[in-house]
Amino acid sequence: MHPFQTRIKARLTNPYPMLGIALLSLTIALSGCSEDPSGGSGFTDVGRSEPMIIDSVLAITVFDDRPDGITNTFSAEFNDQVFLWLLWSNITDEHTVEVSWYSPEDGLDDPPFWTEEKNLTSTTGDKITWFYIDLPEPDITGEWFVEVYLDGDLFERSHVFWVE
Repeated sequence: MHPFQTRIKARLTNPYPMLGIALLSLTIALSGCSEDPSGGSGFTDVGRSEPMIIDSVLAITVFDDRPDGITNTFSAEFNDQVFLWLLWSNITDEHTVEVSWYSPEDGLDDPPFWTEEKNLTSTTGDKITWFYIDLPEPDITGEWFVEVYLDGDLFERSHVFWVE
């Protein structure tokens, strides 16, 4: 008997492996056909020469060019400032970074609580920058957010944080 015929005969006499494969395929097909979406994904190609933020965090302070006390919750009683620390890559030309801070009292059409711009250049292609705001007196507590733009209109990143 030919070896191929032997394999087919063995599979026909023991149907459990084939049944398992059929059930697994059916489960995968049915689980992908739900009418209620529960998630998603996306991807894009990154331009090799495009400046990009490699890392960014909010912190209590910046010490020796590094974020110290990384957090998203700040105490109006103990913290006087909120720092945004950014690590950039692919900085080959001069760019302008604009950071806008929004308080819980700012409406959607209101100007930001504070905006600052800095010119960004690098001799190595990488750069660390940080920005901060002084928390106001009297305290404005609640949900704040900060947005980062490159060269005026290219949105780069945002952070949400709380002042309690």
